[in-house]
Amino acid sequence: MKIFMLGTSGLVGSTCYSKLLLEKSSSEIVTFTRRRLNLHGGIERIGDLNDMASLMEGLEAEVAFCAVGTTIKKAKTRAAFEEVDLNLPLRFACAARDHGVKSFHLVSALGADASSSQTYLRTKGVLENELKSIGFPTLHIYQPSLLIGQRTELRIGEELVAGLYRRFHALYPKALNKYRPIEVEQLSRFIIRKIMENSPGTQVWTNEQMISG
Repeated sequence: MKIFMLGTSGLVGSTCYSKLLLEKSSSEIVTFTRRRLNLHGGIERIGDLNDMASLMEGLEAEVAFCAVGTTIKKAKTRAAFEEVDLNLPLRFACAARDHGVKSFHLVSALGADASSSQTYLRTKGVLENELKSIGFPTLHIYQPSLLIGQRTELRIGEELVAGLYRRFHALYPKALNKYRPIEVEQLSRFIIRKIMENSPGTQVWTNEQMISG
């Protein structure tokens, strides 16, 4: 299986990358990045992510996985945020389709809704709708809640919530699994399983399903 990946420097992307390397059927992983990541076991295509078609020149893959994303605070402007969380994934998806990809997997977010008044959730929802219109035979969208894992960047609010959850997780009611923080290891295992199963059709996986699965 040949896999295109975008967002490998992030928490979910890097974890999934490492797990995919352990899969015997993952014979080749190509990751696309603006700067060298010095990843082991795969191929890095480094360059202008505004021109995904050129970066994919001469390549083909069956699967594409996108875990790219930022925050409005880090991006500083709505336009910059939408460039990373909407425009870049769409360029990646369209180029991947043109290079043989039939199965596309996206890490989105809990509450993604194109009609939301919140910029973050609305952008995620618009992206999901746009991907559905591209026509991938297999499209899996993952909507996790707050991620628990070791990030390279500090997000104080998320760290506080994650810390409280780690301390009191046994008291967390199952009825609220929809909103329960999810360990990145658990999320990544779920995603890898779905990539390997390669079940056709469009499927949106909720946080509760991923925790239970």
